[in-house]
Amino acid sequence: MRQATTQRTAFPAERANFYGEKHMPKLFELKQEHTALLDKAEGLIATAEREKRAMTATETELANLHTKEAEKLGKQIRTVQGQNTLRADGYGFFGLASKEAETGAQAVHAAGPTTFKEAVKAASPSEVDQLKSFAAYLGGDVTALADLRPSGNGGVFIPSIVAGVVARNYAAATPVRNVSTIWSTQGGEPAVFPVISDSETAVILAPADYTGADAIVSGDTPPTAITGPEMGAFKFSSKPIFVPREVVTDANLNVLEEMFSALLARIARTQNLKYTKGTGSGEPTGFLQNATAYSAGAVALDLDIALDLAYTVPALYRPQGLYMASDLTIKYLRKLKTGLTGDRRALWKDAFEEGNASLGTPARLHGYDILVNNDMDPVAADGTFAGVSPLVFGDFKRFVVREAENGAPFSYRYDVPAKDGSAVVAFSRSDSKLVVPTAISKLTA
Repeated sequence: MRQATTQRTAFPAERANFYGEKHMPKLFELKQEHTALLDKAEGLIATAEREKRAMTATETELANLHTKEAEKLGKQIRTVQGQNTLRADGYGFFGLASKEAETGAQAVHAAGPTTFKEAVKAASPSEVDQLKSFAAYLGGDVTALADLRPSGNGGVFIPSIVAGVVARNYAAATPVRNVSTIWSTQGGEPAVFPVISDSETAVILAPADYTGADAIVSGDTPPTAITGPEMGAFKFSSKPIFVPREVVTDANLNVLEEMFSALLARIARTQNLKYTKGTGSGEPTGFLQNATAYSAGAVALDLDIALDLAYTVPALYRPQGLYMASDLTIKYLRKLKTGLTGDRRALWKDAFEEGNASLGTPARLHGYDILVNNDMDPVAADGTFAGVSPLVFGDFKRFVVREAENGAPFSYRYDVPAKDGSAVVAFSRSDSKLVVPTAISKLTA
């Protein structure tokens, strides 16, 4: 039985938001109040049991009242959870919680707010205050949010309520980041991402053998080190956009949303390109750079080659594996026919494999998800792919994206008096590496 606790602060069921409308409190507040009500009800029951007596009429009435209120809050909690609103862990550029990343970023983003107005309705008072201050900062009030310390430069981290909405709207532009392992760091100095070998095997020890608790492990001297690739933090710039003074002065949330959708989408698209094809020289290292190559010969792509590609990846990584290709490559595969005269049936025809766009069910190939990444080169019209890698398969959790400054985009506003306005630019710092090259295979001719 739950132990009785001290009374918690009750939270109001509704609060006025940025628009003067009412919205539900944050999820953790609802859960806290829900727990407090259950504690009260069970505390009354526990008191009677401890004193070995029946509950009084007043105690019974109060316990029932607390239980009913808790049931109401339980419904509220399920509603808020179903809305999949902004992240609770603060800032995050295109960030997902671990469970969200496992279930597919596109579906997650689609479930949450897609406009600033919707997001504000579900935001906490502090998040609404951040947005108000951010709008004031863009309008010229440099004291609203900017870093005015001597070491600062007048810039500001973009509030999560802004980045979260853009993330959902542009999730399709970030397929690599959506399925990768995200390593968020406070700073951006070069650092080693720790990797432990997946291929090492155990040994059988005799009772008197070394156990590994000392400096020697049987069959492995010295002990296996935890090491990995060094990762930095390359600075991505959106390039500035000019904003006339009248636009900022008369701005509403729609204008704010348009501005930062443009800025952050620029960064997202460029990052996805580098996470895919980056050389590692002055830019992140894309997964194609170090993925294991599988040569199918000078032939046209077909479904058998796709299956062969998947089986070049070790069994350890296949259960979490997925395919990735451009729209044109996926369309080519889906249009392949049986080859029989007059037979227009597609080879890729299983209803469970094709998915259902109206239900949000993604297409699958040979039982694995296949994601669209238009930064990958497509096959030619006849299905050949000389000189490019049009299809990959593997476990993208072995591809690490490092996000400096905890993934928070940074914005800087400066006056342009010659044009009676201001300019706004956004920055984000990140790097990427495939830490286990055998976990992803790329198709080559």
